[in-house]
Amino acid sequence: MKKMAKAVKRNLNRRVLEKKYKILIEKAYNFKQTDESLSDFFYFEAYKLFRKMNSPEYNS
Repeated sequence: MKKMAKAVKRNLNRRVLEKKYKILIEKAYNFKQTDESLSDFFYFEAYKLFRKMNSPEYNS
């Protein structure tokens, strides 16, 4: 039962990370033409979330 609870919690956490990732990518795209440094910042933050989502912790 505990394993199932951990799996559900991990799945919910992954969904939250995916949502944040999409928001950051959209912000980065929107700033691409007006403020490139801010765009780079949002892309970098999205990249960190992407790496976290693809870590073994979330894929097991």
